[in-house]
Amino acid sequence: MKYLSKPLMTKNDLNNDAVLPYDIKPIDIFNTIEKTHNFFFDLNNFLVEQNYSRLEDLMLGNSFAGFLSEIVVKNMADATDNLERNIKIGGYPDLIPHNKYLNNSVLRGEGIEIKCSKQRGGWQGHNPEVGWILIFRYSIDSETQPITERTPTEIIEVLCANLTEEDWQFSGRSETSRRTITASIIKSGMEKLRSNIIYSKS
Repeated sequence: MKYLSKPLMTKNDLNNDAVLPYDIKPIDIFNTIEKTHNFFFDLNNFLVEQNYSRLEDLMLGNSFAGFLSEIVVKNMADATDNLERNIKIGGYPDLIPHNKYLNNSVLRGEGIEIKCSKQRGGWQGHNPEVGWILIFRYSIDSETQPITERTPTEIIEVLCANLTEEDWQFSGRSETSRRTITASIIKSGMEKLRSNIIYSKS
């Protein structure tokens, strides 16, 4: 069935001249994407065999994006030699240098933040964070009917940049507001990211 198929990948979609920190190679990004696709292929086939829907059809958008981010972080840590997953709940960033922090846990440290989004831009965080960020942009089909004709969820683009505080716009809130405090990447940050594309599906 189409919706349980695995996205096709080619190394021709890698930019081997991309700039990456911590001795990460573009092939490490490729392997991370491939392993993530394999995970959802195996998981969704199991779920459907048990008469459930695919995971992305069970979860709300923001919940799925958060779950996808966790899988990407774990797979990135596995694909690279110099990075570990930051196991501190609420810690920044998601990936930290190997053996730099006790028990691979730090509230605020150095490393790489991971963001998964289906949006082309306007990416947000809770705070204006200074440092490296990797954006994994994915496509998800939640509208095609019947469901079995939906295309599999796929990571279609990966961008990387070293952002400064000036690349963010902070949006606070009034004392009576319950809106989540956010910071958005502005034009200067977008230009940095767009000038350093690591993977882009043809």
